[in-house]
Formats: sequence, C-alpha cells, structure tokens
Amino acid sequence: MGSFTVARAIIVRLLFACHGLVSIWLLYQVTQEPRFWYLAASFGFLLVETTVTLVRKQGKEWKWFCPSVLIYLTMTVPAIWFLELHELEKRIDHRQSTSFNLSNMSLIEIHNETFDLSAHLGSVLGVKFEIRLPINLSPDEWIRTLEQLLLLLLILGRWMLPKGKLTHDQLSQLLLVYIGTAADIVEFFEAFKEDEVRFNKILCICILGLWSLSLIQFTLVLTAASARRDQSGLVTRHYNVKQGKHGCCAADVYGILISILLQDLPFLVLRILLIFKFNVLSYTNMFFTSKNTLVILLLLYRLVVVFLERRSEGRQQKYNNLKSKSDHSRPVMSSKYNGPGIPRSKPCSGNVTTGEKANLVQRDVCSDVPPSLYKLNQDKTLSREKNLDSRF
Repeated sequence: MGSFTVARAIIVRLLFACHGLVSIWLLYQVTQEPRFWYLAASFGFLLVETTVTLVRKQGKEWKWFCPSVLIYLTMTVPAIWFLELHELEKRIDHRQSTSFNLSNMSLIEIHNETFDLSAHLGSVLGVKFEIRLPINLSPDEWIRTLEQLLLLLLILGRWMLPKGKLTHDQLSQLLLVYIGTAADIVEFFEAFKEDEVRFNKILCICILGLWSLSLIQFTLVLTAASARRDQSGLVTRHYNVKQGKHGCCAADVYGILISILLQDLPFLVLRILLIFKFNVLSYTNMFFTSKNTLVILLLLYRLVVVFLERRSEGRQQKYNNLKSKSDHSRPVMSSKYNGPGIPRSKPCSGNVTTGEKANLVQRDVCSDVPPSLYKLNQDKTLSREKNLDSRF
C-alpha cells in the first residue's frame, strides 16, 4: 500500500467531511433547530467506507462507482435542500404579510443581512472557546457558495483520489466531463433568479429534485467519462464486437443515456415548462433552453453513429469468420507430388505445405486421409495402368 495513495484518499475524504460539516452547521445556525444535526450520521458511513477502501482496496478507488462521493452527497444535499426551503418560506411569509412594494423592500433587507458562522464550545477556567468563520454573507449567498463549493470539491476530489483501474487518459477525460457537467448545473440555478420561481414552492422543489438527480452522475466513473467526451473529438472510439455477445451496449452508450436521462432531458423539460406554462421569457432561460436542445440532439446523433459503427463492425466480423472457415475447409490442390489416385482432402493440422502433405499422404502419415482409403485408390490406379499397357 503506497503511503502517497493512502494520504490522498484520506485528504479527499477530510475535505468532503469538512464541507458537509459546514453545511450542517449553517443549517443549524439559520434554523436554530438541533434536530438537523442528525444529518451528521453520514460521517459514520464515511468512516466505514474509508476503512474498507484502505484495507481491502489498498487506498485505490472502485472502477465503476465511487461510494465516497455518494456519502458526501448524502451529507450536503439534504442540508442545501432544507436551507433553500427555509429561505423560500421566509420569502413567501414576507410577501404575504406586506403589500407588494413593502415586500420588495423587506426582501432587500432580508438578503442584505449578513452573518458569519460561529459556535461556542463553552468555557474552561474563564477562557471561552469558540469556533468562527470570519466570512460575512447573506443567507442566499451562503447557499450559493455551498452549492458551488460542492461541485468544485467533486471535481477536485476526483482529481486527487487514487485513480484505481482508470488510466490517465480516462481520468483526464472524466475531469473534463465533470467540468462541463458542473457548468451546466450552475447554469440551471439561474432559474432561481426568476420571480415566478422564487415564490413558487412547487417549482423550487422541482428544481432541487432535478439538481439532486443530476448529481448522481458524479458517483459513476467510466459511464460518465464516456458520456460526452465524443462530442469534443478528443478520443476515437474502437469497439470490440465480442463485447456485444454479453451486452447490448458499450460503456459510451450507457454514458450517453445516463447523461440524457439524468441531466439534459429533465433540464430541458423544466425550461420548456417555465416558458409555456409560467411565461418565463427571459434571455437566460431562452438561451439555456436552446443549449439543452442542441446538446440532446448531438447526443442522439452520437447514439445513431455508435449503433451504425457497431453494426458495420459486426457484419465485418461475421464476414471475416466465414472467410476464415472457408479457407480452412478448402481442399488441397494437386501438385507434381500428388498422383492421380491420391485423394484431395482437408489440410493436415499444422503448417504443412502441399508438397509436404503429398509426401505425408504417400507415407500413410497424414491423419486426414485414412490409410485404407489411400491403399484402395492406389490399387485402382495400378489396375488402370495395367489396362492401358494391355491396349498398347
């Protein structure tokens, strides 16, 4: 077990734990409800996962799935959910309790209120112990900061984690895919700036649900790496037709389908709903709707190309197999060593030339021609020669 590999695995999990702790801490300070500290139970699962990874995998990550990322998401995503819903309730309450103009003023006052994170640990011998983060932000800014740090740590953590069975090429492609995916998710939160969304609880829950669904991509490794890297033209895919016997799709096909179902298609459906149902015709919403539509069309085009390439390679493989079988079953042509009575049979096993085969057959060594059959043909040849001599 390499000490550098173990150090990287531990450091990344410590970063995950610190960000999860800050998220839960912020949730407690905003709501002042101790029950939310139960979210810290995920730290126990993270400790178990770290122990298993270090002991069984020697610090290396799993090939297809990253359990540490999943546990990290279970710590931070629920905390962000509760923070968003808490701020939504505050906006709705202030809007209902005052008139429209006053509500705008109250909302400005709410979001201008800044605070820092602090926790009092008690005092010993008159000395007070306190933990404080000297960062003054509004509640909305704290939430956006946590959401963006979540995506940043997912990319940075995947880079720092031991690559396991991933090659350096696959890891670099995976990081590029993560950056593109994170950019799309950050753009998706631009919908919260629309007034039709800020005060609509159903839309806020839908946006948070689709955001949580899109984060599942970061727990998948090879399928995510194969999802969008073909769009950039960085890698040329070579398909192994033999894999088709054990499954209907390759890894890149699964990756493209996962990208469509978990991110692009849900994002597009929600943006279209905002346009036609809630009449949200802002520039950003129209632009990102067009962008999601174009991405889905490109992914579908890539699926068609992959299917056609696999089918053409399958046909070529079948043709090569039939051609090789016909070459093996082709009879041995006669040569100067073959007498007229020597049967033309299948080639002997091994690299044997035609002349060598003839010698082997004449010596009754070749196993492809039975000796009795050769003797019978030889007798027929001798009798024909005697008949010819008798005529002359």
